[in-house]
Amino acid sequence: MYKLKFVSKTKNRRKALLLLAFLASISLAAAGEQGQLANSWIRQLHAGQNGIPAQIQGVDELFSVALANNSELQSQYAEWQMRMEEVKMVVGLPDPNLSIGYFVEPVETAQGPQKTKISLAQTIPWMSKTKSAIQSKKARVDQAFDVLNDSRLKLKRDVAILWSEAAFLNEALLIQDQKIALSGDLEEILNIQYQSASISHEKLFDAQIQTLLLLDHLDGLKDRKYRLNIKLSALLEVDAPLADSVLALANLKANKPFENTQVENAHPRLKHLSDLKEETTALKHLAQAEYFPDFRIGMEYILTDKRTVSGVEVVESGRDPLVLSAGISLPIWNWKSKKAGVKASEWREKKIDALIHSQTIMLNQDYELSRSKLDEDLRKIALYKEKLIPKALEVEEVMEQAYISQSADISMLTMVRQKRLEQNLSLLEAQLSAAIQMANLTYLKGE
Repeated sequence: MYKLKFVSKTKNRRKALLLLAFLASISLAAAGEQGQLANSWIRQLHAGQNGIPAQIQGVDELFSVALANNSELQSQYAEWQMRMEEVKMVVGLPDPNLSIGYFVEPVETAQGPQKTKISLAQTIPWMSKTKSAIQSKKARVDQAFDVLNDSRLKLKRDVAILWSEAAFLNEALLIQDQKIALSGDLEEILNIQYQSASISHEKLFDAQIQTLLLLDHLDGLKDRKYRLNIKLSALLEVDAPLADSVLALANLKANKPFENTQVENAHPRLKHLSDLKEETTALKHLAQAEYFPDFRIGMEYILTDKRTVSGVEVVESGRDPLVLSAGISLPIWNWKSKKAGVKASEWREKKIDALIHSQTIMLNQDYELSRSKLDEDLRKIALYKEKLIPKALEVEEVMEQAYISQSADISMLTMVRQKRLEQNLSLLEAQLSAAIQMANLTYLKGE
């Protein structure tokens, strides 16, 4: 907030107004940008549940569907809205008190008997009490939004991880099918050779065992995909596991360089503690304000009848008096209670400072661990792409020539092809691990 001191001269006042308008336009522009960033997902959350499409095109669409259907976020969104309404419940002035009194026995005065009294009173709280109460309520609004935003980021992380795992399984199943096909072809050839007594039963037996192991691995991948569909159905809050076709288009994106930074102080988990401290500070100020009195102003209107002497009304009698009053509350009792309220808030502030320090260390530790694991995965990806897989392709080409020239048998050629496919599978595993670490790092950065 900018405060400008206006001077009496018209020229200076005009300059100040122009400067104020300029600063206000900048503030509104910045607020508008932040609002546009938040409004997109808040609008989706406000719209409520959507149906599940037959096939999801990308991870962003999956996140949008999950965001609209997640009941936990819906609950936290309602909490946020409720907290905003609670701010409006704080009033600067309480409602006035209106009372009517009737004298059972009229009070005789020089003006005449008083029979009825109408009173109107207004309490005016100490200004800092209202201000502190509003600040504490606003801090609770911010805390509710921090919890909502943190859940959104966690949901975005979980969606990215599940999408990457679905992409991995889609490609891993294709590779496993190729490995099983190679092993089946080898088994058929070896069976023919065994029938002609060209090879021993042991060699055929080894090929059959290899095929069975590959089939078991394929079943394991299918079971893993079924469990993934169960996780996705829970994330999207549908009753039955999703069909395989829903995420059939999932693919692992190329890993991009990740900027190495630290956890931002604006991370929702840190922001929540910071807003909790703001609430505590406001409550401490509210407790301190209890030492100060509240003001009270009032007005009484007394209805008076005409005075009579020997049955004759006295001239100019019967005037209704109007009484104005002012007073203050005297906070002279319960000082120990007031002091305890202030001390409790001070200890709560110290507690929150310790929690902020602990949470910062924990987030930075998780960030560094994920960053280190990402570096390891990226190194493996580069190793497989640039060296191991190209070498495996070279060996496969050489072995194919050797098989054509009959200097190598089908078993050796199949083994080389299987090794190359195994390296492709290892590359996929490294890419999946890197995608998981990228999702974790994105969450830890609060993005």
